[in-house]
Amino acid sequence: MNARGLANACPPGLDRKNNGCLPPGQAKKLIGNVIPTVYRQSMVPVGLRDIYVDNDDYYWRYGDGYLYQVNRRDNLVASLLPLFTGGYMPGQVFPSAYMHSYVPSYYQPFYSNSGDDYYRYANGYIYEIDGRSGLIEDVDPAFGYGYGVGQLMPTSYSYYNVPYQYRDYYYDTNDYYYRYAPGAIYQVDAGTSLITAVAALLSPGFGIGQPLPTGYSTYNVPYAYRSTYYDTPDAWYRYNNGYIYQVDPGTQLVTAIVASLLT
Repeated sequence: MNARGLANACPPGLDRKNNGCLPPGQAKKLIGNVIPTVYRQSMVPVGLRDIYVDNDDYYWRYGDGYLYQVNRRDNLVASLLPLFTGGYMPGQVFPSAYMHSYVPSYYQPFYSNSGDDYYRYANGYIYEIDGRSGLIEDVDPAFGYGYGVGQLMPTSYSYYNVPYQYRDYYYDTNDYYYRYAPGAIYQVDAGTSLITAVAALLSPGFGIGQPLPTGYSTYNVPYAYRSTYYDTPDAWYRYNNGYIYQVDPGTQLVTAIVASLLT
């Protein structure tokens, strides 16, 4: 893998993908291998540092839309987590490519520019941006229910419901608890029940652990991706609304979001 090439420019066809420049299959190949030098000094986005905390055994790094958990002893990648929306999080500079992408009219009454802050829209998410620094201050999913930081988490989410593949990363503590609503995992203050962070932005389509909806029994992955995501006895792949999903053939449950095709 040419780390220099990934650092300087995205390969053709991947420069505007939500999961960064690195294709999902290539990202998975990094597990068990030494973290690329280009990522070694790439720290976790500011808005996620309270969640992904370094310890004596592992440290976290960010690159091309993924978080990497790295073993301190040998610098081998132990696991990775895709950051949907390309990992644009609070504390990062908002990409200039989306600077003229305004909030859709039906959201504008709720997200109106005020003072030094303004709002922009990209790929299903609304970003609050500091007008002086250009840094992202807040991110809200504009699909599903779209609860925002500072809002009261509805009582209907009183039980722990985080999708199973994310439970090792988002678990309840004495200070915070985590809840899933279509589109996002939310960090909630245990004392006030106020949303304190959008912990992870997920796909607006099928949910992890949910049954495959009727009408998707037929293989429908776009042709350009069929050589990578094809049905096997252990896994099916289905496409919906810009995402490719992995499905357990036996239970018909969605087990993973394996690729984002949005541009």
